Amino acid sequence: MPGAQAERLLAFEVGGSVYAVPIADVAEVADLGRIAAVPTLPQRVGGVMNHHGDALPILHPSALFEVAADGLAEPQHVLVLARSPEDRGALGLPVDRILGLVDGAGGTARGPDAVVERRPIDGRVVSVLDARRLLRRAAEVIERSVLGADAGEGGEAWAGS
Repeated sequence: MPGAQAERLLAFEVGGSVYAVPIADVAEVADLGRIAAVPTLPQRVGGVMNHHGDALPILHPSALFEVAADGLAEPQHVLVLARSPEDRGALGLPVDRILGLVDGAGGTARGPDAVVERRPIDGRVVSVLDARRLLRRAAEVIERSVLGADAGEGGEAWAGS
């Protein structure tokens, strides 16, 4: 697109898959802190982490992505996604590793999925995410878990708790 400003994407890895999100939707990349349990939320789904004095919801990557919990590396960082540029953080997503910034636009979502497209970047297929849809999906996962739709399923606490 002539005249359009180039966007940047932050690429990261979860469970051996590469994802990217527009850098404008990232409030910060933080070190993974202690994950505290939320009494109404199963630990296998998530918890909260102290983020600048606020409770930041943290969701296990297997709750949002199609990855097996046992195939995940122990995360070192949390990608803090924001609802808007003024937001300090709406969701913490533990990631295996941050790969860095890449040139590219965020993509236009056509369906309900958080992955808006898959494209090759630096020789790898990258799933480009729509952060707002990912936040909406996270809210749905939390709501289903809290309301008991997942009640009775077992699960161990995940790394970081």
